[in-house]
Amino acid sequence: MKKILISEIHMPPADIKDGLLKNLTKDRIILKWLISWVEDGLKNNIFNIGDLIPPKKEFAKYHNVSTGTVQNAIRYAEDLGYFKSRQCIGTMIADKNEPDLDEKAVSKKDAAVVQIKKYIIENKLQKGDILPAARTLANEIDTSQNTVRLALEVLIKEKIIATNCPNTNKPSKILNIDYKDIVIEKTSLSREGTLSKKLYTKIKQYIVENYNINDKIMPNEDFAKLFNVSVRTINDAMKKLNKEKIILSLRGRYGTRYINEPDKLLKQKEGGEKSKFMSAPKSAVSNIKNSYLYSWQRVLDQIKKYMITHHEAGDKLPSMKDLAVTLNVSSNTVRRAVNELVEQGILFCQRGKHGGIYIVEIPAKEDAFTWLALNPKFLVQ
Repeated sequence: MKKILISEIHMPPADIKDGLLKNLTKDRIILKWLISWVEDGLKNNIFNIGDLIPPKKEFAKYHNVSTGTVQNAIRYAEDLGYFKSRQCIGTMIADKNEPDLDEKAVSKKDAAVVQIKKYIIENKLQKGDILPAARTLANEIDTSQNTVRLALEVLIKEKIIATNCPNTNKPSKILNIDYKDIVIEKTSLSREGTLSKKLYTKIKQYIVENYNINDKIMPNEDFAKLFNVSVRTINDAMKKLNKEKIILSLRGRYGTRYINEPDKLLKQKEGGEKSKFMSAPKSAVSNIKNSYLYSWQRVLDQIKKYMITHHEAGDKLPSMKDLAVTLNVSSNTVRRAVNELVEQGILFCQRGKHGGIYIVEIPAKEDAFTWLALNPKFLVQ
Protein backbone atom coordinates (compact mmCIF):
# COMPACT_ATOMS: atom_id res chain seq x y z
CA MET A 1 0.00 0.00 0.00
CA LYS A 2 1.46 3.30 -1.14
CA LYS A 3 0.50 6.73 0.12
CA ILE A 4 0.01 9.17 -2.76
CA LEU A 5 1.47 12.59 -2.00
CA ILE A 6 -0.23 15.78 -3.11
CA SER A 7 3.09 16.85 -4.68
CA GLU A 8 2.92 13.80 -6.97
CA ILE A 9 -0.29 14.97 -8.62
CA HIS A 10 0.53 16.31 -12.08
CA MET A 11 -3.02 17.05 -13.24
CA PRO A 12 -3.88 20.76 -12.96
CA PRO A 13 -6.49 21.70 -10.35
CA ALA A 14 -10.15 21.64 -11.32
CA ASP A 15 -11.42 24.67 -13.22
CA ILE A 16 -13.99 25.88 -10.71
CA LYS A 17 -15.07 28.97 -12.68
CA ASP A 18 -15.69 27.02 -15.87
CA GLY A 19 -17.70 24.43 -13.95
CA LEU A 20 -19.88 27.06 -12.32
CA LEU A 21 -20.64 28.53 -15.74
CA LYS A 22 -21.90 25.07 -16.73
CA ASN A 23 -24.34 25.10 -13.77
CA LEU A 24 -22.34 22.55 -11.78
CA THR A 25 -21.88 22.76 -8.02
CA LYS A 26 -18.32 22.83 -6.67
CA ASP A 27 -18.51 19.31 -5.28
CA ARG A 28 -19.63 18.03 -8.70
CA ILE A 29 -16.73 19.83 -10.35
CA ILE A 30 -14.28 18.20 -7.93
CA LEU A 31 -16.03 14.85 -8.46
CA LYS A 32 -15.44 14.99 -12.24
CA TRP A 33 -11.78 15.87 -11.59
CA LEU A 34 -11.36 12.97 -9.14
CA ILE A 35 -12.83 10.48 -11.60
CA SER A 36 -10.50 11.69 -14.38
CA TRP A 37 -7.53 11.62 -12.00
CA VAL A 38 -8.20 8.06 -10.83
CA GLU A 39 -8.88 6.69 -14.30
CA ASP A 40 -5.78 8.38 -15.75
CA GLY A 41 -3.57 7.27 -12.85
CA LEU A 42 -4.62 3.63 -13.11
CA LYS A 43 -4.33 3.62 -16.91
CA ASN A 44 -0.79 5.00 -16.84
CA ASN A 45 0.32 2.96 -13.78
CA ILE A 46 0.98 6.12 -11.76
CA PHE A 47 -0.64 4.44 -8.76
CA ASN A 48 -2.42 1.17 -8.04
CA ILE A 49 -5.66 -0.04 -6.51
CA GLY A 50 -5.32 0.06 -2.73
CA ASP A 51 -3.04 3.12 -2.65
CA LEU A 52 -4.02 5.83 -0.15
CA ILE A 53 -5.04 9.22 -1.54
CA PRO A 54 -3.85 12.51 0.04
CA PRO A 55 -5.82 13.95 3.01
CA LYS A 56 -8.97 15.94 2.25
CA LYS A 57 -7.44 19.15 3.63
CA GLU A 58 -4.57 18.92 1.15
CA PHE A 59 -6.99 18.28 -1.71
CA ALA A 60 -9.04 21.30 -0.60
CA LYS A 61 -5.96 23.53 -0.61
CA TYR A 62 -4.88 22.15 -4.00
CA HIS A 63 -8.25 23.03 -5.59
CA ASN A 64 -8.81 26.19 -3.51
CA VAL A 65 -12.15 24.98 -2.14
CA SER A 66 -13.44 24.04 1.31
CA THR A 67 -12.71 20.70 2.97
CA GLY A 68 -16.46 20.03 3.06
CA THR A 69 -16.66 20.36 -0.72
CA VAL A 70 -13.85 17.83 -1.17
CA GLN A 71 -15.43 15.52 1.40
CA ASN A 72 -18.74 15.52 -0.50
CA ALA A 73 -16.96 14.88 -3.79
CA ILE A 74 -15.00 11.96 -2.35
CA ARG A 75 -18.17 10.53 -0.84
CA TYR A 76 -19.90 10.66 -4.23
CA ALA A 77 -16.84 9.04 -5.86
CA GLU A 78 -16.92 6.35 -3.17
CA ASP A 79 -20.56 5.63 -3.99
CA LEU A 80 -19.52 5.21 -7.63
CA GLY A 81 -16.85 2.70 -6.60
CA TYR A 82 -13.70 4.78 -7.20
CA PHE A 83 -12.70 4.94 -3.51
CA LYS A 84 -13.23 3.02 -0.30
CA SER A 85 -12.58 4.33 3.21
CA ARG A 86 -11.32 2.47 6.26
CA GLN A 87 -11.32 3.79 9.82
CA CYS A 88 -7.83 4.74 11.10
CA ILE A 89 -6.36 3.93 7.68
CA GLY A 90 -7.76 6.46 5.24
CA THR A 91 -9.34 6.61 1.80
CA MET A 92 -7.83 4.38 -0.86
CA ILE A 93 -8.19 3.77 -4.58
CA ALA A 94 -10.79 1.06 -5.25
CA ASP A 95 -11.67 -1.17 -8.19
CA LYS A 96 -15.08 0.11 -9.24
CA ASN A 97 -15.70 -3.14 -11.12
CA GLU A 98 -15.45 -5.13 -7.89
CA PRO A 99 -17.65 -3.50 -5.23
CA ASP A 100 -16.91 -4.31 -1.61
CA LEU A 101 -20.19 -6.18 -1.05
CA ASP A 102 -18.87 -8.18 1.88
CA GLU A 103 -18.25 -5.10 4.00
CA LYS A 104 -21.19 -2.94 2.92
CA ALA A 105 -24.00 -4.68 1.08
CA VAL A 106 -26.36 -1.75 1.47
CA SER A 107 -25.33 1.71 2.60
CA LYS A 108 -27.53 3.96 4.73
CA LYS A 109 -28.12 6.05 1.62
CA ASP A 110 -29.33 3.01 -0.36
CA ALA A 111 -31.62 1.99 2.48
CA ALA A 112 -33.02 5.55 2.61
CA VAL A 113 -33.70 5.47 -1.15
CA VAL A 114 -35.83 2.35 -0.68
CA GLN A 115 -37.64 3.87 2.32
CA ILE A 116 -38.45 7.09 0.46
CA LYS A 117 -39.80 5.09 -2.49
CA LYS A 118 -42.00 3.16 -0.06
CA TYR A 119 -43.13 6.47 1.46
CA ILE A 120 -44.17 7.74 -1.98
CA ILE A 121 -46.07 4.54 -2.76
CA GLU A 122 -47.78 4.24 0.63
CA ASN A 123 -48.95 7.88 0.51
CA LYS A 124 -49.97 7.58 -3.18
CA LEU A 125 -48.21 10.79 -4.12
CA GLN A 126 -48.83 11.88 -7.71
CA LYS A 127 -46.91 13.82 -10.32
CA GLY A 128 -46.56 17.42 -9.16
CA ASP A 129 -46.96 16.65 -5.45
CA ILE A 130 -44.29 18.12 -3.20
CA LEU A 131 -42.31 15.83 -0.93
CA PRO A 132 -41.86 16.79 2.73
CA ALA A 133 -38.68 18.57 3.81
CA ALA A 134 -35.55 16.51 4.46
CA ARG A 135 -36.01 16.87 8.22
CA THR A 136 -39.58 15.52 8.04
CA LEU A 137 -38.54 12.64 5.80
CA ALA A 138 -35.65 11.83 8.15
CA ASN A 139 -38.12 11.46 11.03
CA GLU A 140 -40.46 9.38 8.88
CA ILE A 141 -37.82 6.82 7.90
CA ASP A 142 -35.75 7.09 11.10
CA THR A 143 -32.44 8.26 9.66
CA SER A 144 -30.32 11.43 9.49
CA GLN A 145 -31.11 14.50 7.36
CA ASN A 146 -27.80 14.19 5.54
CA THR A 147 -28.60 10.59 4.55
CA VAL A 148 -31.99 11.73 3.27
CA ARG A 149 -30.38 14.46 1.15
CA LEU A 150 -28.02 11.93 -0.41
CA ALA A 151 -30.95 9.60 -1.10
CA LEU A 152 -32.92 12.42 -2.73
CA GLU A 153 -30.00 13.07 -5.07
CA VAL A 154 -30.17 9.43 -6.16
CA LEU A 155 -33.91 9.78 -6.81
CA ILE A 156 -33.24 12.89 -8.91
CA LYS A 157 -30.76 10.91 -11.02
CA GLU A 158 -33.36 8.15 -11.40
CA LYS A 159 -35.84 10.85 -12.52
CA ILE A 160 -38.31 9.85 -9.84
CA ILE A 161 -38.26 13.38 -8.45
CA ALA A 162 -37.26 16.70 -9.97
CA THR A 163 -36.12 20.04 -8.59
CA ASN A 164 -36.48 23.64 -9.63
CA CYS A 165 -33.18 24.62 -8.02
CA PRO A 166 -30.35 22.41 -9.31
CA ASN A 167 -27.55 24.55 -7.79
CA THR A 168 -28.65 24.40 -4.17
CA ASN A 169 -28.26 21.70 -1.55
CA LYS A 170 -31.77 22.31 -0.22
CA PRO A 171 -34.10 22.30 -3.23
CA SER A 172 -37.85 21.78 -3.23
CA LYS A 173 -38.50 18.22 -4.35
CA ILE A 174 -41.36 17.58 -6.79
CA LEU A 175 -42.48 14.17 -8.01
CA ASN A 176 -41.89 13.69 -11.70
CA ILE A 177 -43.74 10.40 -12.31
CA ASP A 178 -46.77 8.55 -11.02
CA TYR A 179 -46.20 6.52 -7.86
CA LYS A 180 -47.42 3.39 -9.69
CA ASP A 181 -44.36 3.63 -11.95
CA ILE A 182 -41.91 3.45 -9.04
CA VAL A 183 -40.19 0.10 -8.67
CA ILE A 184 -38.51 -0.95 -5.43
CA GLU A 185 -35.60 -3.23 -6.24
CA LYS A 186 -36.01 -6.63 -4.59
CA THR A 187 -32.25 -6.92 -4.22
CA SER A 188 -32.16 -3.83 -2.02
CA LEU A 189 -34.82 -5.22 0.28
CA SER A 190 -33.38 -8.73 0.45
CA ARG A 191 -29.83 -7.78 1.43
CA GLU A 192 -28.69 -8.04 5.01
CA GLY A 193 -28.65 -4.29 5.63
CA THR A 194 -26.23 -1.60 6.63
CA LEU A 195 -22.77 -2.27 8.00
CA SER A 196 -23.86 -1.41 11.56
CA LYS A 197 -26.54 -4.11 11.41
CA LYS A 198 -24.06 -6.66 10.10
CA LEU A 199 -21.59 -5.71 12.82
CA TYR A 200 -24.21 -6.25 15.51
CA THR A 201 -23.85 -10.04 15.22
CA LYS A 202 -20.05 -9.90 15.07
CA ILE A 203 -19.75 -7.60 18.11
CA LYS A 204 -22.25 -9.64 20.11
CA GLN A 205 -20.32 -12.83 19.36
CA TYR A 206 -17.02 -11.17 20.29
CA ILE A 207 -18.40 -9.93 23.63
CA VAL A 208 -19.92 -13.32 24.53
CA GLU A 209 -16.66 -15.13 23.72
CA ASN A 210 -14.29 -12.69 25.47
CA TYR A 211 -16.19 -11.32 28.48
CA ASN A 212 -18.02 -12.63 31.53
CA ILE A 213 -21.28 -11.22 32.88
CA ASN A 214 -20.66 -7.85 34.60
CA ASP A 215 -17.27 -7.36 32.91
CA LYS A 216 -16.52 -3.88 31.64
CA ILE A 217 -16.01 -4.08 27.86
CA MET A 218 -13.53 -2.03 25.84
CA PRO A 219 -14.46 1.44 24.47
CA ASN A 220 -16.19 1.86 21.11
CA GLU A 221 -13.00 3.41 19.69
CA ASP A 222 -11.18 0.11 20.30
CA PHE A 223 -14.01 -1.85 18.68
CA ALA A 224 -13.73 0.45 15.66
CA LYS A 225 -10.02 -0.38 15.33
CA LEU A 226 -10.70 -4.09 15.84
CA PHE A 227 -13.33 -4.30 13.10
CA ASN A 228 -11.70 -1.63 10.90
CA VAL A 229 -14.80 0.60 10.69
CA SER A 230 -15.79 4.06 11.88
CA VAL A 231 -16.71 4.83 15.50
CA ARG A 232 -20.11 6.03 14.30
CA THR A 233 -20.81 2.60 12.79
CA ILE A 234 -19.85 0.94 16.08
CA ASN A 235 -22.09 3.38 17.97
CA ASP A 236 -25.07 2.37 15.81
CA ALA A 237 -24.45 -1.32 16.51
CA MET A 238 -23.99 -0.66 20.24
CA LYS A 239 -27.33 1.16 20.40
CA LYS A 240 -29.04 -2.04 19.28
CA LEU A 241 -27.13 -4.10 21.85
CA ASN A 242 -28.16 -1.60 24.54
CA LYS A 243 -31.77 -1.69 23.43
CA GLU A 244 -31.82 -5.49 23.67
CA LYS A 245 -30.15 -5.35 27.12
CA ILE A 246 -27.12 -7.33 25.96
CA ILE A 247 -24.92 -4.51 27.27
CA LEU A 248 -25.48 -1.56 29.59
CA SER A 249 -23.77 1.71 28.65
CA LEU A 250 -23.33 4.52 31.15
CA ARG A 251 -21.50 7.80 30.83
CA GLY A 252 -18.01 8.67 32.04
CA ARG A 253 -16.08 6.34 34.31
CA TYR A 254 -18.98 3.85 34.49
CA GLY A 255 -18.34 2.66 30.92
CA THR A 256 -20.15 -0.22 29.23
CA ARG A 257 -20.72 -3.63 30.81
CA TYR A 258 -21.80 -7.00 29.47
CA ILE A 259 -25.04 -7.95 31.24
CA ASN A 260 -26.80 -10.31 28.79
CA GLU A 261 -30.24 -10.02 30.39
CA PRO A 262 -32.41 -9.22 27.36
CA ASP A 263 -35.68 -10.40 28.90
CA LYS A 264 -35.26 -10.06 32.67
CA LEU A 265 -32.92 -7.29 33.75
CA LEU A 266 -34.02 -3.69 34.39
CA LYS A 267 -37.79 -4.25 34.10
CA GLN A 268 -40.08 -1.56 35.49
CA LYS A 269 -42.00 -2.31 38.67
CA GLU A 270 -45.65 -1.50 39.21
CA GLY A 271 -46.37 1.87 40.74
CA GLY A 272 -44.71 4.09 38.17
CA GLU A 273 -41.10 3.25 38.90
CA LYS A 274 -39.16 4.71 35.94
CA SER A 275 -35.59 4.28 37.14
CA LYS A 276 -34.58 1.12 35.31
CA PHE A 277 -31.63 0.59 37.62
CA MET A 278 -33.82 0.50 40.75
CA SER A 279 -36.18 -2.27 39.76
CA ALA A 280 -34.16 -5.34 38.77
CA PRO A 281 -35.99 -8.63 39.46
CA LYS A 282 -34.63 -11.08 42.03
CA SER A 283 -32.98 -13.17 39.35
CA ALA A 284 -30.79 -10.23 38.43
CA VAL A 285 -30.22 -8.70 41.89
CA SER A 286 -27.12 -10.80 42.50
CA ASN A 287 -25.56 -9.34 39.36
CA ILE A 288 -25.93 -5.69 40.38
CA LYS A 289 -22.74 -3.81 41.28
CA ASN A 290 -21.97 -0.26 42.39
CA SER A 291 -20.73 0.61 38.93
CA TYR A 292 -24.19 0.03 37.49
CA LEU A 293 -25.53 3.11 39.25
CA TYR A 294 -24.83 6.79 38.88
CA SER A 295 -24.43 8.75 42.09
CA TRP A 296 -27.85 10.33 41.70
CA GLN A 297 -29.46 6.88 41.36
CA ARG A 298 -27.98 5.72 44.66
CA VAL A 299 -29.12 8.99 46.25
CA LEU A 300 -32.58 8.51 44.75
CA ASP A 301 -33.03 5.35 46.82
CA GLN A 302 -31.67 7.06 49.92
CA ILE A 303 -34.26 9.82 49.51
CA LYS A 304 -37.01 7.21 49.16
CA LYS A 305 -35.84 5.51 52.38
CA TYR A 306 -35.71 8.91 54.08
CA MET A 307 -39.29 9.66 52.97
CA ILE A 308 -40.62 6.28 54.16
CA THR A 309 -38.91 6.62 57.54
CA HIS A 310 -39.59 10.28 58.37
CA HIS A 311 -42.54 11.60 56.32
CA GLU A 312 -46.03 11.07 54.97
CA ALA A 313 -47.75 12.11 51.75
CA GLY A 314 -48.29 15.88 51.71
CA ASP A 315 -45.25 16.69 53.86
CA LYS A 316 -42.64 19.20 52.76
CA LEU A 317 -39.11 17.83 52.44
CA PRO A 318 -36.03 19.76 53.55
CA SER A 319 -34.33 21.91 50.91
CA MET A 320 -31.97 20.30 48.41
CA LYS A 321 -29.07 21.91 50.25
CA ASP A 322 -30.15 20.36 53.56
CA LEU A 323 -30.77 16.98 51.90
CA ALA A 324 -27.28 17.13 50.42
CA VAL A 325 -25.81 17.69 53.90
CA THR A 326 -27.94 14.89 55.39
CA LEU A 327 -26.97 12.42 52.68
CA ASN A 328 -23.37 13.67 52.45
CA VAL A 329 -23.51 14.27 48.69
CA SER A 330 -23.43 17.30 46.40
CA SER A 331 -26.46 19.52 45.79
CA ASN A 332 -26.31 18.73 42.06
CA THR A 333 -26.60 15.00 42.79
CA VAL A 334 -29.64 15.62 45.01
CA ARG A 335 -31.17 17.89 42.35
CA ARG A 336 -30.87 15.18 39.68
CA ALA A 337 -32.44 12.57 41.98
CA VAL A 338 -35.28 14.94 42.95
CA ASN A 339 -35.98 15.73 39.28
CA GLU A 340 -36.32 11.99 38.60
CA LEU A 341 -38.75 11.60 41.52
CA VAL A 342 -40.75 14.56 40.20
CA GLU A 343 -40.99 12.86 36.79
CA GLN A 344 -42.20 9.70 38.54
CA GLY A 345 -44.93 11.69 40.29
CA ILE A 346 -43.58 10.97 43.78
CA LEU A 347 -42.49 14.55 44.50
CA PHE A 348 -43.76 17.98 43.47
CA CYS A 349 -41.60 21.12 43.34
CA GLN A 350 -43.11 24.59 43.73
CA ARG A 351 -41.42 27.95 43.32
CA GLY A 352 -42.11 31.21 45.11
CA LYS A 353 -42.72 32.34 48.68
CA HIS A 354 -44.44 29.13 49.73
CA GLY A 355 -42.39 26.92 47.43
CA GLY A 356 -40.43 23.80 48.24
CA ILE A 357 -40.35 20.05 47.66
CA TYR A 358 -43.59 18.31 48.57
CA ILE A 359 -44.35 14.58 48.79
CA VAL A 360 -47.17 13.50 46.50
CA GLU A 361 -46.92 9.79 47.15
CA ILE A 362 -44.84 7.64 49.49
CA PRO A 363 -42.92 5.05 47.39
CA ALA A 364 -43.38 1.33 48.00
CA LYS A 365 -40.92 -0.12 50.49
CA GLU A 366 -39.69 -2.86 48.15
CA ASP A 367 -38.60 -0.21 45.62
CA ALA A 368 -36.72 1.82 48.18
CA PHE A 369 -34.90 -1.10 49.79
CA THR A 370 -33.71 -2.99 46.68
CA TRP A 371 -30.38 -1.19 46.54
CA LEU A 372 -30.04 -0.66 50.28
CA ALA A 373 -30.45 -4.34 51.02
CA LEU A 374 -27.27 -4.93 49.04
CA ASN A 375 -25.49 -1.84 50.34
CA PRO A 376 -26.45 -1.18 53.99
CA LYS A 377 -23.69 1.43 54.36
CA PHE A 378 -25.93 3.87 52.46
CA LEU A 379 -28.76 3.67 55.02
CA VAL A 380 -29.81 7.03 56.50
CA GLN A 381 -29.91 6.81 60.28
